[in-house]
Amino acid sequence: MIEVIVTTLKEAKQAERYGADRLELIADMKAGGTTPSFGTIRNVIEQASIPVHVMIRPHADSFVYNEEDEETLLADIGLCRELGVDGIVFGALTPDRRIDERLLGEVIKHKGDMALTFHRAIDETEDLVASIRLLNEYPEVTHVLSSGGKKTALEGLDVLRAMREVAEMIVLPGAGITPLNVEDLIRPLDVASVHVGNGVRTDGLLDESKIKDMHTRMKR
Repeated sequence: MIEVIVTTLKEAKQAERYGADRLELIADMKAGGTTPSFGTIRNVIEQASIPVHVMIRPHADSFVYNEEDEETLLADIGLCRELGVDGIVFGALTPDRRIDERLLGEVIKHKGDMALTFHRAIDETEDLVASIRLLNEYPEVTHVLSSGGKKTALEGLDVLRAMREVAEMIVLPGAGITPLNVEDLIRPLDVASVHVGNGVRTDGLLDESKIKDMHTRMKR
């Protein structure tokens, strides 16, 4: 399964046509992703026939959120639920770099039946394996997106392997994954899913040949 990051309706249509299995819909890719506009979410949901997971991140300053941030992100989750979004992508930390369990609990209360991915905020926690064990206590968390705390998933391979050994949810590797290195990642990790962005783009644009090549290599 290849989850492709998209930022617009045009990209969503392209990614689906090129062979993406799932979309992560975000805004501001350069900043690591923030919540896309209501109009973008609605249009993509109405026109995509593959699952769409929407980033819930009110700003890119940090993963520590105040009361105003919380009001905003919970409202965005409500809109996603009403629009029929398949899943949301969320992560929050406390100032001491621990998972914000209180806010995670509020998100779970508001998300309805949507899938929940805890995103790469986990990579900023002090102990990623301990963080996975904590998230195991929340069965509503269906996926964890991580690079193993490193710049790229390949660099974080050993940590990702340790995370996967204890995880009760799907560990989705992401960051720096390309068609040329995807096999070096999925084989030792024994995973069937990856999260990709720039790795399937050329000059910033989605590249059909790279998505198809990645599918081919993942099926070997």
